[in-house]
Amino acid sequence: MCETVPEDQISRVYSRLVQKIRANEVAVQMLEERALQQTELNEVLRKCSHNDVAASEYLLNIVMARPLYVYESFLRALERNNQIDAYHLLTYNGLFQSILFFLVRYKTAP
Repeated sequence: MCETVPEDQISRVYSRLVQKIRANEVAVQMLEERALQQTELNEVLRKCSHNDVAASEYLLNIVMARPLYVYESFLRALERNNQIDAYHLLTYNGLFQSILFFLVRYKTAP
């Protein structure tokens, strides 16, 4: 039986993520893995210089719009850059939080 996830829980996970992620570090790692393009990294870095949350939202929007390998690169980058709180938000309860993250993708997709 498939259970629906309350929308407020999805929003809480997303809000916590954008507060915790150091987008510049994650984006550099993702570029090295070819999960981001140079222009996207440049935009993350530009946004970081003005507003860390906007940079995190920009990066998350890219991750949510791309195939699974980009999401996996994102998770590896969080772990490699010692952003363990954000990593655990998505992985701690097995795949449950990852599923929440992907639900956000479908809620926010155009």
